[in-house]
Order: sequence, then C-alpha cells, then structure tokens
Amino acid sequence: MPTRATFWRTAKILLAVLLLAFVARNFSQILGQVDWAALPAPKPLFVLAAGLLYLLCHTIWGTYWVQLLRAQGVVVPWWIGQRAYFISQLGKYVPGKALVVLLRVSLMRGQNAKPTVVIVTGVYETLTSMAAGAILGAVLLPASGLIDALSVNQRYGLFGLALLPLGLLGLNRLARRIVRKYAPAMNLPLPSLWFLLRGLALDSLGWCCLALSLWCVHSAWSETAVLLTADRFTQSLGGVCVAYVIGFVVLVAPGGIGAREWALALVLAAQLGDAGFAAVLALMLRVIWTSAELMYALILALAIRPHAAPAGAA
Repeated sequence: MPTRATFWRTAKILLAVLLLAFVARNFSQILGQVDWAALPAPKPLFVLAAGLLYLLCHTIWGTYWVQLLRAQGVVVPWWIGQRAYFISQLGKYVPGKALVVLLRVSLMRGQNAKPTVVIVTGVYETLTSMAAGAILGAVLLPASGLIDALSVNQRYGLFGLALLPLGLLGLNRLARRIVRKYAPAMNLPLPSLWFLLRGLALDSLGWCCLALSLWCVHSAWSETAVLLTADRFTQSLGGVCVAYVIGFVVLVAPGGIGAREWALALVLAAQLGDAGFAAVLALMLRVIWTSAELMYALILALAIRPHAAPAGAA
C-alpha cells in the first residue's frame, strides 16, 4: 500500500506534468501563428550578454548566501560557496525545489558547515531574493502592463510574499525560544534584521541584471534597435520580477517552467502588442538562461575542487 509521502510525491509530479502540458499547448498555439522565417537572425553579442547578465544576477545572490554563512561562523571561500550555490540551483528543476537544499548540504560537507546552518541560510537567501523581486514587481506592477490581468487579492499576494523573510525572522525567534526551553543544546542560526535588509538591497541589483538580460533578448531578435530608455527598463524590471516570482510560487513547476513563461508572455504581450513575438522572447529567455546556468555549473564543478576546511573553522 503506498504511503502518504509516495502519494504526495506522485501528485506533485502529475500536477507538474499537467501544468507543463497546459502551457505547452497554449504556447504551441501562439507560436504556431508566428512567421518564424520572418524573424531576424539573433544577434550573438546580445545573446551572450543576456546569458552573462543572468549569471551575474545569481553570482550576486550566491554572494549574499556566502555572507549569511560567514555571519554564522562558516568561513567558506567565496568560490566554494559559489560552486555549491550554482550546482545546487540545478535541483530546482525537480518538482518541489527541495533538492536544492539537499544538494547544497551535500556540497558543503567538508567545510565545517552544519546542515542546519546551510539549510536555514539557504532558505533565508532564497526568500530574501524572492522578496526583493516581489517588492519591485509590486511597485512596478503598473509599468509591467500586467496590472489589469491581476485581481486585487493577487496584488496583495505579491506584498505578502515580500514580507515572508521578516515573518520567518519572527518565527525563527519563536523557535529559538522554544528550543532554548526544551532543547538548550541545539543552536538555531538566526540572521539579523540588518542582514535581511542588506540582502534586499543587494538582491535588487540582481533583479536589475535580469531586467537588462530581458532587454538584451528583445534586442537580439528585433529588426530595429531597441533603445534602453528609463521607461523600457522599468517595464522590463517589473515584468521579469512578476514572472520570476510567479514561477517560484508555483512549487510543482520545476524551475518555474511554464508558469514563468506564461506570465512573462502576458507581460511582454501587453508591452509589445504582439502575443506571438512575446511568446518567442519568453521562450528564448528560458533557453538562454538555462543553457548559461548548466554550462557555468559544469565549469565550476570541473574547475574547482573544494578542500576540507580545517577543524574549528566554523
């Protein structure tokens, strides 16, 4: 007889398959109306820049995670932290995204980093980066062109996601009080409010990189020059934040596949007035980002051989 865990695991996989099938069906209908022969050849420099900007964004976010680790006494070299961060990110392509945490714990063995510290700092890093995106997405929602497609409750939902790190901070303090009372030998890591606020500012720079990456993809497949005006930048920033956060919230979607493209295509269609071209850009953005992530993770895995940290370094 299947266990409850097996049931939920199967249900998540089925939901992910159904979601992907639904999005693939809608995307295929839209892309079927695109005159692919009329699309200009992509400009290689813009494609390369889009991939590098995506990697720069995650390098910034990975740096914040290394800072969180060091604040908890884990003196990990920056490159080792980046290696663990990028390789573990590949786990997000498994439904539920829990594999990211498991991979990160495994990759940090030998660095005198307790699994609890790796897990908690990883959760804080993820929620802080998503909170920064949710704040920017909510503020720039009118500029994104998606505001008419969202209900009032959905707009409030973005603000609720933005408050998650602060809520987790309160829950962590409550958990520490309970642990101190009933299990004083256990020590829970607790990032300070200052670290969270600094992380929101730092991670916002990463979101700006993603907005520029989206502009590069638009420029790569555009016949005419796409000027990077202030309005276009805010549109790109608001759009990519909203789409990325939606993909993160839909836990059953591996790496936000489907959900992110659906949201981004809606945003771009509202901005460009061309649903077919918007779907093409959303698809190309996924291909470039995923390819860059896979190649860079492979390079880090092969080029960097982590050495065990000396005893007592943590």
